[in-house]
This record gives sequence, C-alpha cells and structure tokens, in this order.
Amino acid sequence: MAKNNPGDILTCDWNPVIGCEKYSAGCARCWYLDGIFPWQQRLGNIPAGIGRNEHHVFAKRLTEDALKSKNGIVGVVQHGDLFWDQVPDSIINQVLSIVDRVAMAKRRTPKYILWTKRAKRMADFLERRYSAGLPDFLAVSVSAENQATADERLPQLARIKGTSIIMLEPLLGPVDLSHHLPAEWVIVGSEAGAGARPLDQRWVSSIRDQTKQLGIPFFIKQLGASHKVSLRELDGSIWDEFPDGFAK
Repeated sequence: MAKNNPGDILTCDWNPVIGCEKYSAGCARCWYLDGIFPWQQRLGNIPAGIGRNEHHVFAKRLTEDALKSKNGIVGVVQHGDLFWDQVPDSIINQVLSIVDRVAMAKRRTPKYILWTKRAKRMADFLERRYSAGLPDFLAVSVSAENQATADERLPQLARIKGTSIIMLEPLLGPVDLSHHLPAEWVIVGSEAGAGARPLDQRWVSSIRDQTKQLGIPFFIKQLGASHKVSLRELDGSIWDEFPDGFAK
C-alpha cells in the first residue's frame, strides 16, 4: 500500500476514471499503461472491451461513499490523467464535486492531489471552477521530465491559485527551476523497470539545492532503476520532506 511505502507521497488513491495515452518522452515506459492496466484487465478489474487508450468511468467508484473512506494524502485519478482531452468536462466536474462535498463533510480533511501532464487544460478548467482559488483541501501537481517540458508546463501550474506541486518524474535530464519557483513542494523520481533510462544524481542535487535556497520541501521518490530496491539517499541523506498540512 502507498501508506506503507516510504517512497510514495500518497496514503491512497481514488480512481473513478481511468485512461490516458502516451504524451511525451516521460511516458515511453508508462507504469500504468504498460503495467497496471494489462494486469488489472487480466484480473477482471477493467472490462475486457476497454482499450488502453480510451477513458472509462466506473459508476460504482464515482460516488461519495467510494471516496469517504480515503484519508491522508489522496491521489485523485492516478490510473490515468483526469485532464486528458478524451475525458469530458462533465466527468471532471463530477469528480471534483464529489471531492468538494466529501472534504467539506469530514472533520479531519484529507489532502486531495490532482495530477496531470496536460497542464494548460487543468489550469483553464480550475480557473473557471475555482475563480477565487483552490479550496485548502485540493493541491495540483504537474509532472515534467526535462527542461523543455518543465518550461512548457510549469507556467500553466503557476496560473492556479492554491497549493502547487512540481513533480519531476521520470527525471530524464537537468532542470533549472529558477523561473518556476516558488511552489509548495518539489518531488523527484527516476524511471524504474526493464530498460529504464538512467538518472544522473547531479541533476537531483541541483534541484535539491534550488529548493533549499527558498525553503521549499523536497522529496525523493526513488533514484534507482529497480522497483525491488529502494534507493532514495542523496549526498548522505534521505529526502522525504512534506509541506505543512500534508501527512500520510
């Protein structure tokens, strides 16, 4: 479980919608499309007629009851991208409305993280829906894998008023964040699995130094190429900092 994995920032996830397609270089060995999806389909948890490159809504999951039991740091639609252009606006609104209602009814409110590579669509959508800024229980994360994708996507993240997270995973090259900070959290991870592209720890040290100059929490998910061996130490330290209000 994510809660018991020190290299995961999440306590749990909620996937009422699934589906995505490979979008940029960081998607070449997608853990979900290439691994989780076919495995879950073999188990019968995804209908046999659903293809990897189409979205699917699980009606039984798209309910308040299905979300109520989730606590801590909750990843919203981790098995896909909620802001993929195949996902209708109406479904995105349903997902967010359920999060809003459940969060406001809880005595101790979890943190719900929205995660995307489609940064412009997310920024456009959330600016319309939350014109005064995100509610405190929501956080938004944009992933990038190199300087080009960071420069393309992170200005869109900066448009959103609220808690923002920069996710550099899989990190495929050096990234200068000087034009994209501050943010509330910066997270780095390597690619893992057969054929994983290597990560140079000097890239990570540089990103760590950029965050520390501004007092931004920094978290390393993994630095190695194996899912079986946890390698999270950089320059003699384990970096597992969380922002205020985030607790697994």
